[in-house]
Amino acid sequence: MKKMIKFMVSILIVSVFCTGFLVASGSAMEGHDKTNSDKIGDLIHESKVDGYMLSYYFMDLRDQKGEKPKSMDMGKKGMPKTQMDKPHHLMVYIMDKNQKQVMNGKVGFMIKDAKGNAQKSMGMFMTNGFGTTADMKKKGVYTITTKAMINNEKLMYNFDYEIK
Repeated sequence: MKKMIKFMVSILIVSVFCTGFLVASGSAMEGHDKTNSDKIGDLIHESKVDGYMLSYYFMDLRDQKGEKPKSMDMGKKGMPKTQMDKPHHLMVYIMDKNQKQVMNGKVGFMIKDAKGNAQKSMGMFMTNGFGTTADMKKKGVYTITTKAMINNEKLMYNFDYEIK
């Protein structure tokens, strides 16, 4: 029960935070819908899987500057925000075979660190993409695996991302 409450609080905090801090993407692959450039975080990877385009954006919530709501100043049990359990936000934006933004589906994430420790979570639909929070505080290479169910089609993709 405690884990469920922690998860819900984390999602709520990220959702509240992200509504105020949308970042325009700095680059786009061919075929991107350029009319909607509001993405959460920094573009870290793009790929095509079975005709679908997946764009991954990453944000370290510890790096945010500027005015924050009071609820964002402290993390779990009054610890400073830099000590949050899952201070990283990962988004995947999916475009279908007709270059239309996917708004419905189920997306799951599995993030493994260099030692093989896995974090699994379901993505939550927000800002025209699917997002989750993760703990990627340790430097090193993480393998990010995404599984999406869209219109009875299963998409799976993974890539490596290095935290420096």
